[in-house]
Amino acid sequence: MSQLNSAVKPWPFSVARSTGSENRDLLHALLCSSVIDEISNVDDYDAVRSYAIHQGKVDASGKIAIGLIFWVYPTTLCGPYHENERHEMERHGVLLTVEPGTSVEEVVRRAKDVQYHDIVHEHISSA
Repeated sequence: MSQLNSAVKPWPFSVARSTGSENRDLLHALLCSSVIDEISNVDDYDAVRSYAIHQGKVDASGKIAIGLIFWVYPTTLCGPYHENERHEMERHGVLLTVEPGTSVEEVVRRAKDVQYHDIVHEHISSA
């Protein structure tokens, strides 16, 4: 039986998951790219909410129609990492990957739940 005709999600949705700080090399390589948007958690994550609504093409039910990938970082820290006054690198960003069909409120809730003390990945499934 085809996965497309069953209740089981098809690949890659069936295997996508959060990796936390695993796959560090990949997360660091993605930071070198300038194509992934960086959104601060300003005003109780209003920027995250707005980004999910507009970039995710939210439908009438409040669910995004287009999958998303973006970095979220604490608003006063100028991105997912920065050099501090002691010339040390501080890391504090989360790479969110979001499946189509996820509610905007779930995206915001999960962004709020992440601990911003390292570079991590959080995958948000639509199920």
